Amino acid sequence: MSKKIYFFEPANKNAFSYFDIIEDDAQVPANATTVAPFDNEGKPLLNPTWNGSAWTGVDEETWRKSLPEVPHEDVKEEPNSDDKTISMLTAQLLQTQMTVKQQGTQIASLTSALLANAKTNN
Repeated sequence: MSKKIYFFEPANKNAFSYFDIIEDDAQVPANATTVAPFDNEGKPLLNPTWNGSAWTGVDEETWRKSLPEVPHEDVKEEPNSDDKTISMLTAQLLQTQMTVKQQGTQIASLTSALLANAKTNN
């Protein structure tokens, strides 16, 4: 059989670092415990630290304050030269496609007129 052990970092105020699975008869390292870092309701603790006999955590408000602040400013990037070139070429392609469509319509109209004219002359 095996058991799960939970490691803490003595150099970092005994903060939880990771867990591992070892054989039941294996020695638990000095910087580990078999006690899981959960509260009385079985929920994981926030920022758990080992006090020698149990894990202690912090409340959610304290935990949120400990997180690094992420700037939320709107960053508007200017298009680079490649983006500008792609945009210009796309506009040119659309214009060319519209011209081809118009010319196709004109050719069909002229062909129809020529055929009608040829029928009346024969």
